[in-house]
Amino acid sequence: STTTTTLMVLRLTGVCPFKEFLDGLTFVEEGYTASGARYFKAAEDEQYLYYDYDCNGGGNGKKRWIIDENSPDPSRTEDLDQDGACNYHARHDSDDTYGPPTAAVWQIWCGVEWVNTILHLDMVSNYTYDDGMDESNSLKLRSYFKKSCQQKEYMNNLQFEYQGVTANGSPYYKSVTSDEYIYYDPHCSGNVSGSARWVLDSDAPSLTALSDLDGDGNCSYHGRAKSLDTSAPPKGSMWKMDCGGVWKDMWVALVRLPMTTTSVTATSTTATSTAYKADGDGQNPKVVLRNGATGPQHHLSLLLLGLLALLSGRQ
Repeated sequence: STTTTTLMVLRLTGVCPFKEFLDGLTFVEEGYTASGARYFKAAEDEQYLYYDYDCNGGGNGKKRWIIDENSPDPSRTEDLDQDGACNYHARHDSDDTYGPPTAAVWQIWCGVEWVNTILHLDMVSNYTYDDGMDESNSLKLRSYFKKSCQQKEYMNNLQFEYQGVTANGSPYYKSVTSDEYIYYDPHCSGNVSGSARWVLDSDAPSLTALSDLDGDGNCSYHGRAKSLDTSAPPKGSMWKMDCGGVWKDMWVALVRLPMTTTSVTATSTTATSTAYKADGDGQNPKVVLRNGATGPQHHLSLLLLGLLALLSGRQ
């Protein structure tokens, strides 16, 4: 089912010409970081607005709101983009974690130097965000395993596709590139005293069992997120991940991907074609032909072959 939620939404204006691609972006609340502050993502682009206690993690930085092209790690309070430096588009020093100021002086990088500029972040009233997605959408797993859980780094950006429902009525998903699964298990060991949870596992779930869906009689898997919501895994929450025998709390986001259809245009039964997205001007998709030819060039080739055959016959 589709969910509709009222969120804090801010529209950015006032940036310098060097950063004009930021002007007019609509920043939609994504959730909260470990500091308790909201963080935002632009609806139109991969740009983020978040609060950072210390942007390089050095222990002597100032608290600030940041506009950045790198996504923040919501499980952190310092150096949320994990670059070990204070690299971003703009910043505003502040002790207010509730939200960024609606109009204030920001330091913004304008190509040659940092410039004090008044930026406006106007509230978009009565904005409701309808994600247009349901449990049957594909999911992309996003986390920050590289520094904290290298054993699971290969899972970052895995795409999981909806497969159907298990016996308890919950959806389950499989990676499109490997045997990895996400499913809901009320009791992962079969013991009714266990807590219900979403599970990330290399074993496929049973479609007939109501508990211990991987049938191992144990709670053995990559990770889990305890939950009473059987309808879909959490879009973003703390998971317990097995990091080489050590269980660690990791923030894991499961980004809902819009449902898409792909069509391939075949121009000849003797040609192999690859379809590309339509040109920006709305013309028909380009098609690259391999192992064959069609169209005027094909007909010209046949004509030349015919002429050669005719000439050879006269000799």
